[in-house]
Amino acid sequence: MKNIYIKSTYFGVLFLVLSGLISCEEDFTDIGSGVVSNTKFSTGEVVLEVEITQNNIASVRADNIGVSLLSEYWVGVYNKPYAEKVHAGFVSQLDLPSGLKTSGASLDGDTIYNLDKVVLKLPYTAVIDNTDADGNTIYKLDSILGDVSIPTELEVYRNGTFINKLNPSDPSKSNSFSSDFAYEEQELLTAAAGFTFMPSPSDTAFYFNRFDRSSDVNSATVVQDTLNVFNGDAQALPFLAIPLDLDEMKRLFWDKFEDAEFLSPTAFQNYFRGIILKAKGTDGALVPFNLAASQAPSIDFMYSKTILENSVVTENSTASYSFNLANTRNSTYKMSSPAIPVPNENLVIQGMAGSSATVKILGVNLAALKAENPTDAILEYEDKDANNDGFLDLQELAALEGTDSQGLLVNDASLTFKVNETASSDGNIVPQKLIIYKNSDNGGNVTPTHIEDSYTESPFFGGNLFLSEEEKPERYNFKITDYISSLLDGSMDNFSTLELKVFNTNTDLPVTSTGILDVNVKTYNWNPRSVVLLNGDTAAQLKISYSKNK
Repeated sequence: MKNIYIKSTYFGVLFLVLSGLISCEEDFTDIGSGVVSNTKFSTGEVVLEVEITQNNIASVRADNIGVSLLSEYWVGVYNKPYAEKVHAGFVSQLDLPSGLKTSGASLDGDTIYNLDKVVLKLPYTAVIDNTDADGNTIYKLDSILGDVSIPTELEVYRNGTFINKLNPSDPSKSNSFSSDFAYEEQELLTAAAGFTFMPSPSDTAFYFNRFDRSSDVNSATVVQDTLNVFNGDAQALPFLAIPLDLDEMKRLFWDKFEDAEFLSPTAFQNYFRGIILKAKGTDGALVPFNLAASQAPSIDFMYSKTILENSVVTENSTASYSFNLANTRNSTYKMSSPAIPVPNENLVIQGMAGSSATVKILGVNLAALKAENPTDAILEYEDKDANNDGFLDLQELAALEGTDSQGLLVNDASLTFKVNETASSDGNIVPQKLIIYKNSDNGGNVTPTHIEDSYTESPFFGGNLFLSEEEKPERYNFKITDYISSLLDGSMDNFSTLELKVFNTNTDLPVTSTGILDVNVKTYNWNPRSVVLLNGDTAAQLKISYSKNK
């Protein structure tokens, strides 16, 4: 709970907010009009007490059904002090490529196909950093969180759960999947138990062995081959390569290419319902992958094709079939309790399925006012405390007799939350933006709803991180002037609590990319960042600046 404070120069003005009995006057100068002063208004500011309660988020919506912009999927482990530990992965269907030709070592005339290697290929989210002496591009990996020096264990499973885009109980509606949805893990597909990775921008090639069949189709001679991911300029990009079990993938895919399961996309989706990629371990790095990238993530089947004439090799070539990760995809977030408890009088705001906070504007603290300036006039307002909680809250302030007729004009309402600069000292890894919205009560049902200022005054609504002079995370600030004005002038009587959470790109904007207003706050969140906010005296405050007719 926070104590309010009233600047002594504005003390009398507070009672204008309450009833208009006392005023602190300032003259306005009307520049250029010939009128030297205007004494029709009094102005001032008041700081109201705010109560914040942390809430754990059970789950968030994590599918890409109906969300074309969802492209960023996190993989790995993130163990940040004070925040919940995150194990992140995803579930994805596969596209069926055309032209699948044979299986195993079967003959097609005098042509023999042999499967050499199967790899899950995931391009990193990378940006150009520099060029080397030979003109080759040097990349750096973008937005990685955690410790890249700790190997992160990954497992790939065959998904046994059918990912239906339509709601099975009502096919006229879209389906949805939460971040903690339990998928059926069938066959383990990773080639080796305990596969680990450490993300690196130099991982632009994956080397593997195949048999050299250039002169003998049954050769036991091993040669090295390379798998790359290229951009449009044939520049090799960094990517993660996860080798898959050759025998298992041969049984599930290669040996069945000419069977009914691979004759149509529908048959294939019903047969092979996708993959599950999950992370294991106690610590490591959390890495974003853009699964909608033009360098399509895929499962690649590398094979050789050998042509024989009279049992003599006349031609040998290598190629691959790529099953792109496509269609419906879902993120999975397994959240665990923080390794280090949050300090007293602090709270954590964390994205994904982490934590949010309920914000209640308590109002004017009568005891604090009386201690600041013990006058008899204060006693006249104690009987206005309908809740008998020691505060004049926004609802009671709005109900005070004469408030509306006095012509109260809220010039600015600023809601500020202070960051614990010791616990959250790195501005690069905390959320760059938070969002606050209303918990609107619709007859017993609470509906998350955007605050009016987020779309009526969107350039000023705020929520962005502010840094101190020492470049430390200092505070988050919101301008909710229209919202407070509507409550105080009676045009809105829904005195809802507010909810504070990590802002999620694209889905937390009240106006869509096509200009359509949607006041409902969506439950998506794929932003893993967290921040420790102070929750002690004066750590959060609502400051209202106003003008009032005399």
